[in-house]
Amino acid sequence: MNLPRHSTPKSDGAVGIDRVLAGIENIVAAGRAIPIIGPVKGRILYLITKIHQPSNVLELGTAVGYSTLIIARAVMGYGRILTVERDPDLAREAAKNIEDAGVSDAVEILVDDAAEALASLRERFDMIFLDIEKRYYTLVLDSCVEHLNPGGVLIADNVMWDELREFRNRILSHKDLESAIIPVEDGLSLSIRA
Repeated sequence: MNLPRHSTPKSDGAVGIDRVLAGIENIVAAGRAIPIIGPVKGRILYLITKIHQPSNVLELGTAVGYSTLIIARAVMGYGRILTVERDPDLAREAAKNIEDAGVSDAVEILVDDAAEALASLRERFDMIFLDIEKRYYTLVLDSCVEHLNPGGVLIADNVMWDELREFRNRILSHKDLESAIIPVEDGLSLSIRA
């Protein structure tokens, strides 16, 4: 994955993350249908995370850990990520990728349904990344907002899909959010809790 180049050498952690990300991209390029954000939107996710500097992140929809690793690279050294994946097989694969990248100490994987996980969580987060089955986006939106700290960022993937029209309308008119749609590939939304 082509993340921003820095004038200082990469840490061992960044090298490990980049190696695992490249491996996942190669598997997808070879034809495996894994739902990942991909390198273009991944770069945007990385930059937003790097700019916002969240100390605690909630990710809904881990898959094999691709976006988890992008976020981990951005918060390396200070941030913690709780990521929720409903499919236990994908969660196991994500755990292996996260361990191989050397960031398992900063990431906790919860095997659960996103809506149920949100209902049981009592903490708030500085950033939430939403990338679950699209039919559940609108269902979990208010819970996501409730779990965001003031000034917290909500990012959602694939928001240009036709089936997410209601979700787009809801975030753009939500009383507690300031939102924008980023029309790159199949879209990202970026919202800040007021």
